[in-house]
Amino acid sequence: MSRTLKRPMFRRGGTVNDGIMTGLEDREQLANGSMNPTAVGQSAREYIEQFEPLLREFTPKTRLPLGQVGFALASGVDPLKALGAGYSQFVKADDAREAAIRKSATSLGLGQALKDASPSKSMLASIKRARIDLEAKFGPGNFTREQVVKLASEYNKANLVGKAPNPDRVFQAALAANEEDYGSGSPKAYNATVYSKRIAPKLRSQDRKVGGVIRKRKDGTYKTPKVPDAYYMDIELGEVVYWDGDKYTLVTEQYENLF
Repeated sequence: MSRTLKRPMFRRGGTVNDGIMTGLEDREQLANGSMNPTAVGQSAREYIEQFEPLLREFTPKTRLPLGQVGFALASGVDPLKALGAGYSQFVKADDAREAAIRKSATSLGLGQALKDASPSKSMLASIKRARIDLEAKFGPGNFTREQVVKLASEYNKANLVGKAPNPDRVFQAALAANEEDYGSGSPKAYNATVYSKRIAPKLRSQDRKVGGVIRKRKDGTYKTPKVPDAYYMDIELGEVVYWDGDKYTLVTEQYENLF
């Protein structure tokens, strides 16, 4: 992730090229490398995929309005109408829950991606350290401004190591959330997690469509997916399935290393 020197300290009036900062007066060039929208977007999508299962795990699940249905039945309402009204309310509430989870995950993901793309607060300290080290190695004035910036960037990057979300912890958190739905130790939970945390990001990096979990009919055949030319996951068998709009093709071997 590229970092730029656009902190307020570089935009104040006066010079900053005294003492240890001698030779670094060309501040405008340091700000040329503004954040890359494509990189920020990709980072945001990855964060959203990490936040969403965590939010879904800790957001109270939607419950059927059994009390309302019971009251309606006790009031003499037709049972089918009472159940239908209760189910409609459940669907509406569950849709609102999902929308809130996605909105929160998007907000958190985008915020974290923008934060990552912002200049590091430690960059000035890294520049000072780089200049001291270069002076010790080559002597005062025997190095270029480009060498200072390059070495400072390396120091700054080293300071950031370990601050990004740990992929293993993210996977385990998502797995725990899926086990709430499919049961502890369930192969379905594991396959669903592999798909969302590993295969889906890989598909997006390949500019391929992510279809989601594919469902089956009672006779074992797949239900027709809504999105053609997309890659789906059979969580029962642990198979990646490509649907071209006409036929299904198993392509699991292409992603075998992600399981």
